[in-house]
Amino acid sequence: MVFRIVMLVVLVVAVGTAIWTEVTRDRIGLIEDVSLGELDIQPVVTATGTKLNVVREGEGAVPVVLLHDADVAGGVTWDGVVEGLDPRFAVMRVDLPGFGLSERIPKEGSRHTVASMAVEVADVIRQAYGEGVVIAGVGLGGEVGAEIAATQPSLVSGLIMVDVDFYKPEGWVELVEKLPWVGTAATYALETAGPLAASRWAPNCETGGWCPSTSQIAARDLAATIVGTSESLRAFRRTPAASQVPSKLGDISVPTQYLWSQAGSVPRESVDRVQASMPGAAFEVVPEAWQAHLDSPENVAAAISSLAPQG
Repeated sequence: MVFRIVMLVVLVVAVGTAIWTEVTRDRIGLIEDVSLGELDIQPVVTATGTKLNVVREGEGAVPVVLLHDADVAGGVTWDGVVEGLDPRFAVMRVDLPGFGLSERIPKEGSRHTVASMAVEVADVIRQAYGEGVVIAGVGLGGEVGAEIAATQPSLVSGLIMVDVDFYKPEGWVELVEKLPWVGTAATYALETAGPLAASRWAPNCETGGWCPSTSQIAARDLAATIVGTSESLRAFRRTPAASQVPSKLGDISVPTQYLWSQAGSVPRESVDRVQASMPGAAFEVVPEAWQAHLDSPENVAAAISSLAPQG
């Protein structure tokens, strides 16, 4: 009797999942209907042919490149930090491949790796400046920045890493998104335009934490309508990072500062491991912050200013 009940429950769950998946996949086709070519943007084309959305602000003499986390919204999450930077900076926000308004990559593979993204961003830096820049990156963007600093140090004059976890295990979201058949539907529901995505983007908004602005919401909504967004993000999740960092953290010679959001998802143990590998780097704890670049952008702006060339 118990066996029959268990089997019935399994059957009901399986049928429900199948129906939900098919309905969601149909929904994706209706929502993701905007081609990047239709938008009024001028992407930077890298040496490998990848089209990256780049936003440049300010006319200062000190170039700073901002790299976002694994967030469909892309570089708009840096708004608070940019507002806190002084006029001596020339800011360049780069949407990483597959995010923001950059080219979608719907197939898993090397183009989704940290190492590949570092090559693409380094090419953008080379085209724009041809010399060392301050790189600030949060999460995935910090990994990409560290990869550039480790492999192409001549392009980097300073490195800011915000909540970068080189040792994180996969969570349940990543595991679900990797599943065959249901993975794309789960990615849509949890990370792009689905019913749970917005609340996961700003989970602390209703309790006094960071809330996105109207323009940030609009930018994220637009990014989520680009054709192939869910497939591209799922392909990213299914691709191993393939980074030479963290094994080369000790080889990074440029001035470096790490900011850790004490109330965020990066465990202290991961920060300690980075600190042990980079004894010459400066480390700052941002108390009560979930993500420092959102909750305490002034701290990140100050860190960028501290590593910028003086004069």
